[in-house]
Amino acid sequence: MPDPATTRKRRGGRRRAAALTAAAALVVALAPGCAPQPTPSANAAGAGRQIDVRTPQGLRAQQTLDMLNSDWPIGPVGVGTLATQRLAKQVETTMEKLWWDRPFTLHGVDITAGAATLQLTTSYGARQDIRIHTADDTLVDGFEVTTQSPTISSWRDVDAVLGKTGARYSWQVAKVDDGQCDRVAGTNTDESLPLASIFKLYVLYAVADAVKAGTVSWDDQLSVTEQGKAVGSGMDLAVGDHISVRTAAEKMIATSDNMATDLLIGKLGPQAIDDALANAGHHDPAAMTPFPTMYELFSVAWGQPDVREQWKNGTPQTRAQMLHDADSHVYKPDPFRAHVPASEYGAEWFGSAEDICRVHVALQAGAVGKAAPVKQILAASPNVNLDTQDWPYIGAKAGGLPGDLTFSWYAIDRTGQPWVVSFQLNWARDHGPSVGSWMLQVAKQVFALITPPQR
Repeated sequence: MPDPATTRKRRGGRRRAAALTAAAALVVALAPGCAPQPTPSANAAGAGRQIDVRTPQGLRAQQTLDMLNSDWPIGPVGVGTLATQRLAKQVETTMEKLWWDRPFTLHGVDITAGAATLQLTTSYGARQDIRIHTADDTLVDGFEVTTQSPTISSWRDVDAVLGKTGARYSWQVAKVDDGQCDRVAGTNTDESLPLASIFKLYVLYAVADAVKAGTVSWDDQLSVTEQGKAVGSGMDLAVGDHISVRTAAEKMIATSDNMATDLLIGKLGPQAIDDALANAGHHDPAAMTPFPTMYELFSVAWGQPDVREQWKNGTPQTRAQMLHDADSHVYKPDPFRAHVPASEYGAEWFGSAEDICRVHVALQAGAVGKAAPVKQILAASPNVNLDTQDWPYIGAKAGGLPGDLTFSWYAIDRTGQPWVVSFQLNWARDHGPSVGSWMLQVAKQVFALITPPQR
């Protein structure tokens, strides 16, 4: 699963699973043959604002906006008419990422000698500037995108910003006292929303319990399988190669490695994950069972044939059988659904902000004795750039799947006070990687609201 905290991975990570990434590439290549008609011209989204196209830079600014707001995917042919050959690949890559955030609303354009800056708002409410520069042949030879950070100076601002994203959302800031989560601020904190890769915290909890019980050792070796490789991994391993439980746990958290996750679930068994849900305080463990592996969920959500409706309407017994069937078949990603959210069908892992706080607290409390490495594993990739003097410890897990973006942190401030901060956003459509980095700007300012003052 991608880790959107590393810009989707995306959102991310935000890193999308390799299988879904391959499918996404296919959908971009194939979509022109079946895509709906293009959207109205970009000016229609600009509340009446017009771009003066009597100059090369104005003309290219209009072309850029029209391409981004079109339902036709960005591709080398279109970009070849916009940018110089030297810059074409870079512009194509950048615009492909931006395209998922359409429609863009035009607020203004600043045209200067040889350059133009588009002032836009994305579909999720972020302000972006796209500066283009034109060469003597009128083609674009400079292309720069800047995403402005929203201003968060109060808890009310958090809701004002998230309320414009078009997402169902939940966020919470909780102070941890005596092992309890005491909410300081938040919205929809008891609403069960997609967790994306945050669910891997429950897998880590199960690993830690098994290590303390002596049924699993950090040094135990896991064998790489075809199924594991099918859901994607950042590790260059062949089928039959081995990694330790410790390495798998580190990769599962730090890089959200999907193969490592499934290898650990396979080692522990489904009952261990069910127990972890209950012991780590999930509000409704039964709602998360049968608990799918990543291979199983990917097969149901984005595989062929399309069984999402069957999953949505299925009983727990039906779903258990579907997961069993998925294990017995080769996962074949459907390129036309690679960017289609599956959470509305119930094909995801679900939990609330309160659940997220409880599992973070439970992991920290249980990180003793043989399970002590859990603290280090969680702190390997903090995702948010904070002053280490203010925040000497940050444990983190984030996640991203089509339409779903999540972040969570267990952080200890300079006074020794632990906090848990989390965000969950759920859309009916997918977005590009920019939304992940934009949300991290929101998160950094939320942390600033609780940073203890200097003594």
